[in-house]
Amino acid sequence: MEKIGESPQTIMDFMTLDERIKELKTSKLSEEQALSDAPEEFLDPIMGTLMTDPVMLPSSRNIVDRNVIARHILSDQTDPFNRQPLSLDQVIAQPELKTKIEAWVAEKTKHL
Repeated sequence: MEKIGESPQTIMDFMTLDERIKELKTSKLSEEQALSDAPEEFLDPIMGTLMTDPVMLPSSRNIVDRNVIARHILSDQTDPFNRQPLSLDQVIAQPELKTKIEAWVAEKTKHL
């Protein structure tokens, strides 16, 4: 950066930013590794990702993540498990499961 005429402060700021990005990347990788052994009941069956807002689909009774089913409904207004009509206002929140997931995540990440 000195070759293009940047000030020493700009160079230091850039180096500090670079170090912070590396720290965040390491932290994110550690968190992903800690959460990689999530119980099956905490995983969205469509995407295989950890659910953050689990909801039950009324006709198939499957539990999925709200964000995942919302994206599905944008292109196809049906339950992906049985093709019955479905809208987002029909899904049933699962607060007990959400609390269990949050507690598990907190326990797994408290030492990170």
